[in-house]
Amino acid sequence: MVRHRCRRASLKEDSGQALVEFALVVPIFLLLLLGIVEFARAWNIYEVLTDAGREGARNAVVDNEMNEADVMGIIVAAGERAGIAIDPGNIRILPEPLSGATRGDVVTVRIEYRHELRWVSVLWNFATGEPTINMVSEFSMRKE
Repeated sequence: MVRHRCRRASLKEDSGQALVEFALVVPIFLLLLLGIVEFARAWNIYEVLTDAGREGARNAVVDNEMNEADVMGIIVAAGERAGIAIDPGNIRILPEPLSGATRGDVVTVRIEYRHELRWVSVLWNFATGEPTINMVSEFSMRKE
């Protein structure tokens, strides 16, 4: 009988242990999950910037009638199709002016974009001192 009473006493002592462990683990798990989602969003935006830069550079090297404004319009439109607002002031096209480029010259499109973090911005700001990530995509092609 003494054994039986000891088991009941030990069961009563452990009744809240699982709840405490759950309360300690859930915030860490949620932070990890939100970090993964935030990284995936940032990677998607970087891929959109790369595709927009590639599309702009390709149009610049194929069409001799293209100027800087036309290429910037193509890049901004590609960003808008993906739901990203690319500021034309953050797009640089070399050589300047584009109309002076001849066959064989390298045309470079460089896009800079500041991505604002949504869910992990407090931790990112604590780690780096900035709540945003500066993304740079650069694409070069030879003029045909």
